[in-house]
Amino acid sequence: MSVFWKLGIVAGLALLVFGGGAIAAYELFFKKAASTPTKGNQAVVTPTPDPSTGLLEQAQELITKGNIDDGKRLLISIFQSFPHSVKADDARKIAGDMNIQDFFSSKAAPDKKEYTVQRGDSIGRISAKTKAAPELIFKANSLESLRIQPGQKFIIPSGQFSLQIFLGDQAVELLNHGNFFRWYKALDFHLPPNINPGQSRVIGKEAWSGGLRVAFGAKNYLGSSRWIVINQNGITIYSETNPDKPNAQKPKFGIQLAPEDMEELYALLARDTPVTISK
Repeated sequence: MSVFWKLGIVAGLALLVFGGGAIAAYELFFKKAASTPTKGNQAVVTPTPDPSTGLLEQAQELITKGNIDDGKRLLISIFQSFPHSVKADDARKIAGDMNIQDFFSSKAAPDKKEYTVQRGDSIGRISAKTKAAPELIFKANSLESLRIQPGQKFIIPSGQFSLQIFLGDQAVELLNHGNFFRWYKALDFHLPPNINPGQSRVIGKEAWSGGLRVAFGAKNYLGSSRWIVINQNGITIYSETNPDKPNAQKPKFGIQLAPEDMEELYALLARDTPVTISK
């Protein structure tokens, strides 16, 4: 990407979010490099500073001051415009954390319902009533056991999720209503060598403990290793919560995530979730 193209992007981002801040972006990232003195008749080439550092600081300042929406928009603009910049992953992490916190918060929103636990209810019964995955109900309400009491107020969030697997970056991106929601960096990424970009879907979710599959509600479900199976070439997104004595044999082809990332993704995704495999 040329210096002039980068200049246009940075100025545009700053103008969009800060108005006159476009001038500051120019001063910070480009004017200094452009004014480098020449040596004799030969210009001294100065590397263009990475723009993501200053933009990330500006986004964090906006968020600190309570301008949450503009701060998040700037974060997303950083990694969409400069996906391999030094602060792109930091911007992805902060924006994703904000999305997760908002999704699981008790703040009223169109994609959330409140449910009052009735006598005789269980997580499974509430799941059947609300059409929400039991894992999602469990996580959204920060439950530590399956014991629930009549009168408890539960938040039931919902989303329209899809998944994108990036072969080159060896990462997984979660989208909600087609927009960035969360970024997961793989611990291990081993897919078939002849895999091509294309469309796929989630065909199953599995939990493993001690070499056996376990269902939600089983005594050894908590702490189990989670798998999300995708129908293209048997690709599995998985975690291992017990590396010294694995809960399940490692899949032939798969993407390993950290256990906490996998627990989160497992709660959010349902069968038939669309999956896009990209370069």
